[in-house]
Amino acid sequence: MTASNRVILTGKVVTPSRRHYRPDGSPVIQFLLELNDSEESTPHHDGSGRGGRNRINIVAIGKLAEFDLDLLQSGQHLMVIGKLNQRNWQTPEGKSRSRTEVIATDLRTIDEKNQERKLKKQGE
Repeated sequence: MTASNRVILTGKVVTPSRRHYRPDGSPVIQFLLELNDSEESTPHHDGSGRGGRNRINIVAIGKLAEFDLDLLQSGQHLMVIGKLNQRNWQTPEGKSRSRTEVIATDLRTIDEKNQERKLKKQGE
């Protein structure tokens, strides 16, 4: 059996995107995506069944990160295709940290009519 690591998520951008650059100069953007789950399907942390918010960190690297960040405003509906990634590190204080994130391979906006369009890179 072969392993597969591919996720497709839809949701809303809930934090402004941040862009930074790797030492090799390639751009990286990061933002938080709130998934479009129904509240009934997600148990609340107090067991009330009211539902919690499912949010996941999204990371786009290289050519996928070379577009105008104005396209990723809070509230923008997106479809993200990518792979699940788990990072582990230690803080300078010696505490262990981990983060689950999606490394995006494709980003598409979804308008109110559920029509998709690829995000355009700067200069297109």
